[in-house]
Amino acid sequence: MKLLTPTRLGKLLLGNRVVMAPMTRSRADIAGIVGEKTVRYYVQRATAGLLITEATNVSADAVGSPMTPGIWNEAQVEGWKKVTRAVHVEGGTIVMQLWHTGRVGHSDVRGGRLPVAPSAIAIQGQKHFTPSGPKDYEVPRALTTEEVRATVDDFESAARKAKAAGFDGVELHGAFGYLPHQFLADSANQRTDAYGGSIENRARFVLEILERLVGVWGEGRVGIRLSPTLAYNGMVDSDPRATFSYLIEQLNALPLAYLHLMRATPDAERFPHWPQDTIATFGRLFRGPLLVNGGYDRDAADAALEAGAAQAVSFGAPFVANPDLVHRFQVGAPLAAGDRGTFYGGGEQGYIDYPSLRPEPTAPKGYWLVLATITDPARFGAYTALAGPTLASYGARVIARGDVAEVVEGSVSRRPYFVEFPSFAAARACFHSPAYQDAIALRAGAAEFDILIVEGTPPPMS
Repeated sequence: MKLLTPTRLGKLLLGNRVVMAPMTRSRADIAGIVGEKTVRYYVQRATAGLLITEATNVSADAVGSPMTPGIWNEAQVEGWKKVTRAVHVEGGTIVMQLWHTGRVGHSDVRGGRLPVAPSAIAIQGQKHFTPSGPKDYEVPRALTTEEVRATVDDFESAARKAKAAGFDGVELHGAFGYLPHQFLADSANQRTDAYGGSIENRARFVLEILERLVGVWGEGRVGIRLSPTLAYNGMVDSDPRATFSYLIEQLNALPLAYLHLMRATPDAERFPHWPQDTIATFGRLFRGPLLVNGGYDRDAADAALEAGAAQAVSFGAPFVANPDLVHRFQVGAPLAAGDRGTFYGGGEQGYIDYPSLRPEPTAPKGYWLVLATITDPARFGAYTALAGPTLASYGARVIARGDVAEVVEGSVSRRPYFVEFPSFAAARACFHSPAYQDAIALRAGAAEFDILIVEGTPPPMS
């Protein structure tokens, strides 16, 4: 089954092609800080090839719904560090979805402040969930040009904090009618400055954000989620084929990890001019790895992969009630149904209390055998100062090492040493992490390494 085979999305190494889609669960505290329940939630699902976090607010002004997490201050970073460390120890890979709700919010959730948007146009025909019940959407306040640019800065700052929190990359939430999507759709964006009017101008906000995110993360660690044919939250574009074809062509100029495409199909009677097959229409335009989402079951996902329509498939609701979804796919077990009454908000019930069919892992531990020759002791010290904490964050421990006192001027051979990990998956995840890649950059010219990752328990050192 191709769904269960490894793959790469840019620099992200996936043990399988089952991705957990971002899903708002509203379990952060009032300050947007995630706690131990959230740690447990992601660890339970760490067998996914990739975990994409719930949408995470990039600033206080980005918040639209209560109890949603943030990534704009150090307390929030510390909360997320506990999540990434725990996921990495399990050998998982996790990226953060960066979020600004724009007009999809309410002043009741925002301390009396109106939501902001590209233009002062309210969402019609829907209500927003607030602590005091569902309410009609308000007319948002239009951002000034300077505020638009400041919001781009907010995304960059959030990306830096996500990196500090130990994530493996970030995904821009450009779908579902939130702020980036609002700039793209001409029904929501009627600006007359550089961010409105033509398709090129309406795409500017998204592209400027992505350029900043790539500037922070480098090649192959930034993705974007798009929903070209989803009308939810008032996203009715006059020509989505033209809008998103232009945007995706511009995405090809950026070294992205993936495009995450939602295959929502519009009502043909309402939008007969919209593309009826989102993946076929837009997926072929993207020249990088394609991640698809939207109502797939195991067999449909595997068929899409076999047909070459995507490189991986993300699953949302199935992961809520099936923390062991990868195992259930593997053995063909039936899927549990989630309790929709506990999807948003609450405590442990409907969050971390769903049972798993997966047996306790019995895989052998992984260890890293290193044969090193030091060529520049001073530079090698800078490498070890970064590599040591990184190894520890993946649950590794050094069993034996060469004596640093042996290092003298010139090349010095060092005896082998072992770094033991809790699992082979954790070892693999560590060496493909952005933190360890930074350490490797410091190692260049400082040492010559012969590295081997082996499954099993290392032999005793003599």
